[in-house]
Amino acid sequence: MGAKPETAGTPVLKMQGIDKAFAGNPVVRRVDFSCLAGEIHGLVGENGAGKSTLMKILAGIYQPDAGNVILNGREVAFRNYGEAREAGICVVYQELSLLPQMSVAENIFMGRWRRGRAGLVNWPEIRKEARLALEKVGLGDLDVNRLVSSLPMAVRQLIEVAKALLYEPRAVVFDEPTTTLTGSEAARLFGLMRELRNQGKGIIFISHRLKEILGVSDRITIMKDGERVLTGPAADFDENKLIYHMIGRDLTQIFPKKPVQLPDRIIFSCSAVAPGGGKIEFSVREGEVLGIGGLNGQGQVPFLESIFGLETGAEVSLHGGSRIRVKSPRDAMRVGISLIPEDRNAQSSFPILSIRNNIASASLARLSAAGFLKTWREKRDVRKIAEELQIRMASLSQEVRYLSGGNVQKTVFARWLLASPKVMVLLSPTSGIDVGTKQQIYRLIRELAAGGVAIIVLTGDMVELIGLCDRVLVMYGGRVSGELSGSELTEENIMRTSMGRTGGEGAA
Repeated sequence: MGAKPETAGTPVLKMQGIDKAFAGNPVVRRVDFSCLAGEIHGLVGENGAGKSTLMKILAGIYQPDAGNVILNGREVAFRNYGEAREAGICVVYQELSLLPQMSVAENIFMGRWRRGRAGLVNWPEIRKEARLALEKVGLGDLDVNRLVSSLPMAVRQLIEVAKALLYEPRAVVFDEPTTTLTGSEAARLFGLMRELRNQGKGIIFISHRLKEILGVSDRITIMKDGERVLTGPAADFDENKLIYHMIGRDLTQIFPKKPVQLPDRIIFSCSAVAPGGGKIEFSVREGEVLGIGGLNGQGQVPFLESIFGLETGAEVSLHGGSRIRVKSPRDAMRVGISLIPEDRNAQSSFPILSIRNNIASASLARLSAAGFLKTWREKRDVRKIAEELQIRMASLSQEVRYLSGGNVQKTVFARWLLASPKVMVLLSPTSGIDVGTKQQIYRLIRELAAGGVAIIVLTGDMVELIGLCDRVLVMYGGRVSGELSGSELTEENIMRTSMGRTGGEGAA
């Protein structure tokens, strides 16, 4: 269990000269890092920069090849996360550890059951303590008997924090905690992080959302290629400076140039049942990147998934051909439609399979003859596409679960590129990945559009909508509330249209 809060400004933990390599590939090199009591320390860098590996060493999930960890002035060597947690280091991950089909109380006390004299689980005591734990994170009114599966993601995130606080941690690591949260939900979490800081705890905050890092952190450390580049007060940084030290380029260079004029040739058209009733009809021109915007929960996801044969399905036409009814993903893949879902870990990748298996999974028919997979062709084609996308890996045999988030997303892109798509529907394709990988994906999207692939992108990031897309359809209440392009494509107009203040015919 953790001790009393430390004096503000005293180092809660130090990591000195940390080295770590996997299969001979160094991922952390001679890194020094510290977190003070009573501070929020932002940690940023590209995917593969070594941030998550460094934190896993701190949490005892990995052991360092060299260097040491000092907690409250004492050198420690954790063999697993359980030891680190008992010593006062807790981690709240982007992928939550909660079990959906169990209750809130059961999740909070999983592995720490309160037992009575006969050794039986003391459920009244567990429920009582669970309520007290939830009060600390502002969820005092939540029914501790509810199944976690019935709760929104923001509430689950706070339950994860409540679970961590049971251990009275000296330091709490928040690893990409806001990826699935709305702006107001993230603000609530930030308020809790500040409360923990004010109690004298050391908070380490990892995020690719640089505005959040700048708005919440007291100090910031930048990592690149496994090394610490710079540490300083948050007030000394802005987005441009962070990006420059992360990837060596300025913010203005992130998005590729848009074509000055697009051809009038329509390469894809679609008619789908709108979540709000009626139909949504739209088309994509050759070379165009079409954006889908609006506030979260306005029907964008089911509408776009229908293009891939999910939900109600849709009618589509390619290059002015006859209308085809897409009733299933099999139908969609047969005509060249691909979908990259929002949750790459749960919906897009096979974590325990190799990179090679993941990339080849949508092209097995093409890579086979007489029902047998031609492994030489599979290896050749997969290696080629992996090299083109610059996937950072030890080998093609490496399991996808050991890749960084950005490299997992690259394997998903590689899978569909190997299948030679005609239409790509991308749902939040850069969520939770670093700026450098985002730039690679932006460039890839633009190259695919220029090469004749119809690109449809859903993103809640207005800067991304404006910088990447040629035209944006904004949805409100399950319908298209407006279409924006050219000089009309501004943050103010997107927000106004997102709130339904602009009329729309539901067609584009």
